[in-house]
Amino acid sequence: MLIFSNSLTAQRMFPNQIGVEFNTGLLQQEIIKNYYAGVGMVIHSGKGDYSTYSFEYVRRIIDYKDTVISVETYMGLGGYSFNLISDRSRNFVINAALYGIGGYEKNNSGNTALYDGAQLISESSFIYGAGGGLSLETYLSDRWVLIVSGRTKLLWNTSGKLLNPSLGIGIRFNL
Repeated sequence: MLIFSNSLTAQRMFPNQIGVEFNTGLLQQEIIKNYYAGVGMVIHSGKGDYSTYSFEYVRRIIDYKDTVISVETYMGLGGYSFNLISDRSRNFVINAALYGIGGYEKNNSGNTALYDGAQLISESSFIYGAGGGLSLETYLSDRWVLIVSGRTKLLWNTSGKLLNPSLGIGIRFNL
């Protein structure tokens, strides 16, 4: 009598598998005041690669005298993530992503006049750009994925800097 003892593992990242993702993170400036939050969808194409589509809200606070000026950005992102390294069972995965960005930036809730009579030169406007990043993804179960990411965005037509780095954490549920 022969007994076979093979370990079984669930399928992960199979083609056309869809995942829903929630993430948040910090921008390069002061940690408490400047953050982002997003929700998105991924569509796996096999071998750990996937297309990604998301909506992101970014809030930056700029100190001005004894008050603050808020800069809020609403962005849509679309791109592709490439599997760089993964273990055999795909419990740990390192990916690199490239994506395009389009959105709207609102300065000081649309008010250009400040309390002391000064005027903001930068007005609310549409923004566009590109971005890239690295992510470490680890499967908590067959459907739940914990994501730690470092990203940077190149944004044009913005009141902020051209280069916008961030560090974040997220969770994905694969359907």
